[in-house]
Amino acid sequence: RFILLVKTLLFILNIFTKYISFYLSNIPLYTIKFYQCWRLVTTSFITTNLINMLFGLIVWVKDAISLEKSIGTIRYIFIFITNSIFINLIYCSIVYLLNYITKNDTILINNFYGFYKVNNSGIWPIIICELTLLCLNNPDSKIQFFFRPCPLRAKYYPIFIILLYALINNFRLNYGIISGFIYGVIYYYLFQNRLNISDETIRKLENSFCCKCCAGFGSFVNIDNINNYASSTSGNIHIINSFAHIPDGISPFQGK
Repeated sequence: RFILLVKTLLFILNIFTKYISFYLSNIPLYTIKFYQCWRLVTTSFITTNLINMLFGLIVWVKDAISLEKSIGTIRYIFIFITNSIFINLIYCSIVYLLNYITKNDTILINNFYGFYKVNNSGIWPIIICELTLLCLNNPDSKIQFFFRPCPLRAKYYPIFIILLYALINNFRLNYGIISGFIYGVIYYYLFQNRLNISDETIRKLENSFCCKCCAGFGSFVNIDNINNYASSTSGNIHIINSFAHIPDGISPFQGK
């Protein structure tokens, strides 16, 4: 609810002033050169397009709620922030690499295709990251695309989505989505449960004043009240494990 509330509030404020998205989105020049590191996190809360926001929330909310109930609110927020940071660091690396190859400094600020600012904002990179984890855990499952069987295997599905998005947008690659895919692959094969937060730390945070106030709203999930969770398992691995039972015919558009 906190993520939904902040995203909605920032979207409304951005209608009246574009400074909201400018100062909170991940614009590589400002994030890296001017050390505005908060952008690595705040950019995931920024969406400037209503259709993009609504469709993203429809795809994300159901499983986000399910995951939060299974691992607790504090751990879920930790996962969300961690994923956002690493995905956006990868995004900045891609943009700076393109800057080095093209020798064009304006690429750090200007859009590759127009007059908009280059930035990686919104929740779609995180959605693609979780989709990649799901597909890698079920690599040979068959994808059901918009209620129709598709011969494509799950392990190729994230790449298909990236190319489809590029096709819809006049063959323009979305480097934010690509960054989410890259981080999903890196996490699955390298990080696994190395990125974690201990139960003891979570309990200390839950006893803090801010968390106790949030718990009063009724949506806060305490770690001692969760089910189907192994204390040694990190959130992203729980994302993988929670979908391990999915049979052939998984449909990322029905949930993920």
